[in-house]
Amino acid sequence: MTFPAGENDTADETLEAEEQLALDDDADDLPWLEDDGEYEEEGGFDARLIWFALVGLLVIAGVLFAAWYLTRDNGDPELAETGSTIAAPDGPYKQRPDDPGGREVEGTGDTAYQVAEGESQRGRLSDDGSDAPQPSIDRDQGEDDDAGEPEAAETAGANAVYVQIGAFTSRADAQAGWQNASNRYSGISGMRHRIVEAEVNGATVYRLQVIAADRAAGDAACRSIRNAGGDCYIR
Repeated sequence: MTFPAGENDTADETLEAEEQLALDDDADDLPWLEDDGEYEEEGGFDARLIWFALVGLLVIAGVLFAAWYLTRDNGDPELAETGSTIAAPDGPYKQRPDDPGGREVEGTGDTAYQVAEGESQRGRLSDDGSDAPQPSIDRDQGEDDDAGEPEAAETAGANAVYVQIGAFTSRADAQAGWQNASNRYSGISGMRHRIVEAEVNGATVYRLQVIAADRAAGDAACRSIRNAGGDCYIR
């Protein structure tokens, strides 16, 4: 088929354009140039991973809770009380060191013979912040001999009883003890007192006693002293 010169060039250009278009269409269909849809799906964000993670966390939490629930009431078997007797060691468990060191205080090694013989030691009156000597109740701790009589001005009637509140090593200490006790215990404030000298286990003591009109008054005075934290007894 014959075309004019101008038309021939146009036809050639049209044919080349159609061939190029066909080539482009074929290139678009090449498998190695096609998009990989599966790759995009694998590389994308999958919601199933979230569910797997949540299920895993729930399983771990369930295991931990079950372990805590099963062991919450179980104590340490090594510390459980068995009621068995603790065996004593074969040798002495306490030994005095050859050189204990430290400072030796006054009274170390002294023996309380009265306590060893079963006799009780009663408490002493508090000094209540003053410098008065500390008294002792001095219950009958052996044969005693009244070496002195009470002061004449402090005698009492036939029904009088004596509430002993302390025993001192000197008459002056006993008098100071009375001043302290009468200020501390309101139940004996205003009452008379006497100081009796006696021998106890070879030692001279001065007993401080409150003079009560009768047994009832003596019981009331002694009860008030004990309620205030002191000690006493009726002779």
